[in-house]
Parts: sequence; structure tokens; C-alpha cells
Amino acid sequence: MLQAQTWNSVRAEKLYQQAVVEIKSAQQQKALKSLEEAIKLNPAHIDAQVQLARIYMAQKHYDQSIRTAQIVLRASPEYEDVYYYIIGSYLSKNRPAEALRYVEMGLARFPANKDFGIKKLNILDMLKRYQDGDSWAQVLIRRFPTDGSVRLAMAGHYEAKADWYKGNKMDNLANSYYEKALELAPKNTDLIEKMNNLVSQGGDYDARIAKANAILNSDSKSYNALFQKLSLLQESHRYAEALEVLRLILRYYPKDKKALVLNNSLRKEAAGYYQNTDTYALYQSILDQNPGDREALEKVVGIAASRGETTQALYWVDRALQRNAGDRILLRRKMDFEYQLQRYQTAADIAAKLYGSNSDKAFRSEALQMINACGSYYLQQQQADSAIVYYDRTLYLDHSNMPALQGRISALVLQNNLSSALRELDQAISYYPNDIDLQLKKAGFLAQSGKIQQAVALSEKLYASYPGNPKIKSLYLEQKLAAANACILVEEYGEAETHLRQLLIEDNDNKEALHYLSNILDLRRRYPEALLIVQQALQSYPGDREFLQKKASILHNSAQYMAAAQVATMLRTEYPYNQKYRTMVQDAWMSAGLAFQKKGLADSAVFCFDRVLEGNRTDSLAYGNKINLLMAKGDFAYALQSVDTALQHFEYAEPFLLKKVIVLDSLGRFVEAAHYADTLSKRFDLRKHREYAALLRSKTMQNAFGISLLNSSFSGVDDNPAPPAYRIATLYYTRRLSPKISYGAQLLFTGRQSGTGIMGEGDLTYTANKLLYWNASIGISNNVLLPKYRLAYSLYRQLGKGFEGELGARFLEVVAIKAVSLVAGASKSFDPFLLNARIFAIKEEKDFYFAFQAGAKYELTEADLLQANFGLGTSPDDRSRLILLPELGGVMSRSVGAGYRRTINYRTSIGINGTYTSQKIGTATFRNQYDLLLALQVKF
Repeated sequence: MLQAQTWNSVRAEKLYQQAVVEIKSAQQQKALKSLEEAIKLNPAHIDAQVQLARIYMAQKHYDQSIRTAQIVLRASPEYEDVYYYIIGSYLSKNRPAEALRYVEMGLARFPANKDFGIKKLNILDMLKRYQDGDSWAQVLIRRFPTDGSVRLAMAGHYEAKADWYKGNKMDNLANSYYEKALELAPKNTDLIEKMNNLVSQGGDYDARIAKANAILNSDSKSYNALFQKLSLLQESHRYAEALEVLRLILRYYPKDKKALVLNNSLRKEAAGYYQNTDTYALYQSILDQNPGDREALEKVVGIAASRGETTQALYWVDRALQRNAGDRILLRRKMDFEYQLQRYQTAADIAAKLYGSNSDKAFRSEALQMINACGSYYLQQQQADSAIVYYDRTLYLDHSNMPALQGRISALVLQNNLSSALRELDQAISYYPNDIDLQLKKAGFLAQSGKIQQAVALSEKLYASYPGNPKIKSLYLEQKLAAANACILVEEYGEAETHLRQLLIEDNDNKEALHYLSNILDLRRRYPEALLIVQQALQSYPGDREFLQKKASILHNSAQYMAAAQVATMLRTEYPYNQKYRTMVQDAWMSAGLAFQKKGLADSAVFCFDRVLEGNRTDSLAYGNKINLLMAKGDFAYALQSVDTALQHFEYAEPFLLKKVIVLDSLGRFVEAAHYADTLSKRFDLRKHREYAALLRSKTMQNAFGISLLNSSFSGVDDNPAPPAYRIATLYYTRRLSPKISYGAQLLFTGRQSGTGIMGEGDLTYTANKLLYWNASIGISNNVLLPKYRLAYSLYRQLGKGFEGELGARFLEVVAIKAVSLVAGASKSFDPFLLNARIFAIKEEKDFYFAFQAGAKYELTEADLLQANFGLGTSPDDRSRLILLPELGGVMSRSVGAGYRRTINYRTSIGINGTYTSQKIGTATFRNQYDLLLALQVKF
């Protein structure tokens, strides 16, 4: 089931990648089919679902787009694009209420997304929730004060609201919102046309004045627009506003005759109109006639202020101050109006001027507030130097003023002058030693300036004094975490651990602290403790993938590879497209396999490497290790199957091709092995490959033919002549019928004056099983020089650990002398050496004696062999002395020899061997024998 699921996931991923290519080439319909098929194979493929939702929307399949997008958002709500698709689909279906719900969800997750904010404003207008739209428009403009698209969206909102008012016959309100829209989009011709239509349809003065305002928004000095507005205000008896427009005209056009005439006539007309109707106009007219009238001034200023016309009120105050610049009451009124108009610098200057000459505590507090307000304004504008100037003015007047102290500290921080800020903070604390907020701020600045230990000490002191204060606890925990982080950066892990454990005492499920502490313990190889911390974290955050990943990592580092693989597999199952988790699973199984391999647990190691290959069919290291293990076990059939699988993914890869050759060789399938070895040597032309190919070709050859020549010579005894030298020529042939049976034949020739000896021999070797095999031979001659009959049989058994044992018998008949022998031998191989020894018990007529042989072989290379031999007595296997057997029987002789053999291309062998023998033929008489053997063998 798991394999099928994995296969489906792989196919789904391929279909998704194919769909991406089709989308890029504008083949939307093909991409749609590919994506739908991918989802059928793997419904959890989120990226495919996202693309599917987009294509459904583009093809106007809105219901399908909505359903698909909802699936994505339930699984992975962080996909930002999906919100666009589902909002667009709902709007296309004219369901703005549902669209608004998903806009709100998008803004909750992506609050800085400007597009979502604009969409929300548009949808509120569609739902005719204009009041909510007004509030949201203000939020948008605060977030994006200079963004052109936001301003256009607000203009559209005001236009929509104005259209609604116009449709409901509320022309005045419609006109006011058209004006607001024009302020944001002064070049919008549609808005101007709507206002003109409103004027032409209704004919009211407000609309016509708004039209003039629209023109003045784009050109504030327009002569015609100014006079048009003045005329409309005059006709509607709004003389105060008309006089203000006239003042602007005279400022822009001071010599205009028409304006100069109106300056008198308009004032008289206004005074006459307001004489019995408007108190403000009456007092205003009085001031015009008598600017020094204090009562009229107070009335005009008071009425203007009560109407919210702060600028107008300030105008009359300034006009009065021109006559009496030092009037404290007027200066105080001016200070208040300047403050209301957010002209903080002017208000602060007046406040500072009045502070010293006024002992009233309430006023002094208000004056300091004005000065601080100016400092705060500059602080908001990021002008720290100007802010400090005004805070200093406050502190000059009141050295312990808390708002000024805090503002000055903030300005120093803005300048990134933390050392000065700390000094100021200490000064403030000296004035207010029990102020917790100042202490908290100091701890924060200490941490910010890198003085972590001091910050932690202060926060610990505060927390000890105020354990129930949530702000202090939060700071304490935050700075403990910061201190631990700082220690980690300088590799002071012990101190970092102390901070983290103290933090966890107060907040045992602090996620960052648990992360840091588990990392430290893992780094310091304290794996059991690290696992306990991770388990604690998983109790507080069950299923948290970061902690699960950490758990898998710690288990891996602590050599608990199987457990690490299980945890990593859980993560991979839940997040199948996360490459990190896939890699973790692979690494864990690979490490487990290598660990088992090192311990000699081959089956467990193979199991782990199989798990690696389940996750990645192209992991060459896993294939290599698995095959090596199977070869070491001797399971060559399974090894061959694994090699073939590897070669499907890595065709003609040198390592796997070589392993296949070795496995086939080990299975005895020499013909196939030779073919693959030939391919290997041709593709990778290396000497070792060529030699191996030659070796395997030689193993396919079932026949061998050889010739050897033995020359034996003797030294004389005292004055007696030495026996004549003799030579034995041997022709031999062997054939391997099967892996178990092989046979051979030999023909020996030797000659002297007494005649020529000819002997024929045949031998048979049979392998019963892996441990047991035997060899038998029989020879018959013409009874000239050579033994008349020669019979031999040996049984061999593998004893383990490189040892082999031998038991056998021999029979010889030479010149009517019969000899029967029993033989026992043993050999030991340890590459590149082989040692062997045999002992013979020989019964010859009435005599009984022993013989001993020992030998050693050393493989210099696969082609070169050195050998040495040593013997006591005359054994029935010693051909060079069988001719003299009657006279040497029972003679104690000693022999020593050495030889060399060279094999060319594993086919042709050339050898040479020399032996020296000392023969005791009398009580104190010795004779020496010298043997030289030359041999040549060819396989075919």
C-alpha cells in the first residue's frame, strides 16, 4: 500500500510539472487535464490544487474554483494567491458578502497586503456599507499615506457614496462627497461632469460653489473661478466666506479695480444683511469699524471658535496682537488656536514665553504640554535634533518633567545614541525611583546596546520584586532568552543552558527556549537530555513539525538511526513534498544500514538499504552497500538481482558493471561473466579490467594442454662415477566436464642405454560438495625405468578458516618391488600465501619407513607465483627419483627447491623449478641430485 501511494505521488508530481510547462505555453486545456489527473492520484498535492483553482476561475468555472480554493485554504492557509482566486470567483458570481469574508481572512493573515485592503473597500461599497467604508478608508490612508492606488480607491468610495446620495435625492450630501472625491482625484473628468449635472439639475448654490472649488483645487489662483465663487457666496448671503474669498483675490491681484470696489460695497452689504440676523456678523462689522473694541473681539473669536472656524478665530487674534503684541490673554488664546491647528512650534514658542511670567500651576502644566507636543511632533517626523531642542526647553523649565524626559530618551534612541539614552534614563530614574516603566525601559535599552548581562540582572531584580507584574515577567523571559542567544553566539553553551533552564522554570512551554536548549544539548552530545527536552516540547506542542524534526535529528546524532527513521517517516508522510523530510528519512536509513554493516549484521543492514531504495530508486550508495553485503554473505543470486536493478538506473556504470562481473564469476557463470567483463574493459580501458576479462575468458576454456621437461643429474661418490643423468618429457591434457568433474591424461617419456620408458596416466577429480572432493589416478608403463604401475587416491576436506585436510593412499610397483603408502596432509591459505605439508608411511616389501614433504607458495601478482619446497626421505609422489626408487628405498635424503611460474593473459603458463637433494646412500656416504623442471601449459 505504501509503495502504491509513493508511486501515485511520483506520478502526480510528474503530471504537475507537465502542467506547469503547459501553462507557460498557454495550453490551458491540456494543463487542466494534467492537473485534474494529478489530483486524482494525490489529492494532497497542494500546488496542483492552487493551479487548478486559478485555471477554473480563468475559464469561468467559478463553483469549481471556489471548491478547490477552499480545499487549499483548509490545508495550507498561507497560500496568498488562492485568496485572489476565491474572492474573484465569488465576485463574478455576484456574491460580495462571501467575497468579503475571504477578504477579511486574507487581511488577517496578510495585513500588509494593499490589494486586499482596496478589495475590502470596493466590496463594502458594493454592499452599500458606506459608513464601514469610511472607517476602512481612514485605516487604509494611515497605512499607505502616499500610495496613489489607495487614494484612487478612496476617491472611488466617495464617488460611490455620492452617487447613492444623489439617487436618494440628497443633493447637498452628494455634492459634499463629490468634492471629497475631487480632492483625491482632481483630474477625474467623470467626477467633474457629475457635479456639473448635479448643478444643472438642481440649481442649488452649494453645488455650483463645489464646481468652483473643483476648479480651484486644480488652479488655486484662477481669476474667473475666484470671482465666480465670490459671486455665488454673495448671492447666497454667505458674506463671511465671500469676504475671505475677496481677501484672497486682493492678495493675488492687489490692483484689480473690480476687487477694490467690492472691498467696500461687499462689507456694507454684509453689514446690512447681518444687522438684525447674525450676531457674528454684527460684532465683525463692529471690529471693522473699531479694531480695538475688546468685547467685540472676544465675541467674534468666541463665536468663530464655537463654530469650529479655528483659522478665522486665529485671524482675529493675530489682528488684535498687531495692536497689542504683549497681551497675555491674547497670546494664550493664540497658543491654544495654534495648537489646535497643529502648529506646534508656534504654540510651543508662545508657551515658553508665557511660562516665566505666569505662576498659575494649571497654566504652567498646559504650557509644558504645548512645548512637549512640539517635541513629539518632531519625533513623529523623525527629526530627533529638533525634538531634543524642545524637550530641553521643557526640562529647562521643569527638570523632572516625565513626558519631556521620556521624549528626550526616545529622540536619543532615534539617533541610535544608546549610551546617552541610558544616561538620561538613569537621570529619570533618580527623579522617579519607583517608576516600573522606567526600569523596564532601562532593561530594554541595556539589552539593545549589547549589555545583556546587566539587562538580565536588572530584569531578575525587578521580577523578584514584582513577581505578579505581567509586563515585568514578559521582559524577564524575553531577556533571559536574549542572554541565552548571546551566549550561544560566543559559544558559551553552559551559561546559555543556565539561562534557558531558569526561563523554563517560569514558562515551561516557551517555544524558543525549548528550541535553543535542545539545540545546545544536541550540540554538546548530551542526547538523552536533549530528547527529554524535545519530548517536553511535544507535550506542549503536539505534532509540531519543527520539534519532530529536531527529535529525528537528535536520534540520528545519538546513533539511534531506526528510531530517527521512524520519526522522519512520520514527517514525510504528513508533508510528502517537503524535500528536507525526504532527505532525513534517506539519511536515517542509510546510517542505520551502515551501522548494522559495521556490526556484521548483514540482514538488518540489507533491510535498511532496501528502505533507502524505496525512497530513492537511484541511490547508488545504497545499491553498492547492499550488493557488497550480499556478496560477503555469499548470497550471489540476490546480489545479481540487485546489481541488475542498479544497472537499470545506472546503465553501464563502472562500479555496478564490475560487481555484476564478480557476482557472475562467483556463481560460476563464466561465459556471461566474460561477456560483461569484455564490455567493462572496452568502456573503461583500465589494465585491471583487461586482466579480469582475460581471467574470465580463461575460465570459460574447458581444455588445457601442456608439456614439461625434467632434467636430473647427480654428483659422484668418492671415486665412483655418478649415475647417468636422465630426462623425463611429459605431455598432458586436462578437460573440465562440469563444475564437479574434470579428468586428464599424461604421457611420460624417458630413456637410457637400457631402453626407453613410456608411461601413460589418467586422473579423475570429483567435487562432492563445497567441503569435500577427491582425486584418483592410475598409471601403467612398459616397466622400463618408470614404475610399472602407479595408483594414487586422495580425499580432501575443507576445515574452515583456510585449512584443508587430506587422507590418501599410494601404490607403486617398480622392478618387481611393490610399495604401499598411506598419506596424510594439511594446508593453510592466507592470501597471498599457501602452506602445505604431507607425511607418508611407506611399506616396501619387508621395510617400513616414512617420508615428509612441505611447501609454500606466494602469489606476487595474479600472474606471478613463487614457490619453495622441502622434503625428507623419498615419497611416492616424487617423480624425479622414482627411477632410482629401488636403491633409494628407506634412504634418508633431504631436498630443498624453489620455482617460479608466469601466467600470460590467464591462458598460457610458463614455469621453471629447481631442486637440490642430498642422498645418504651409505653409512657416511652421500650423493647429490640436481633437478631442473621446465613447463608450458596452454588453455583452450
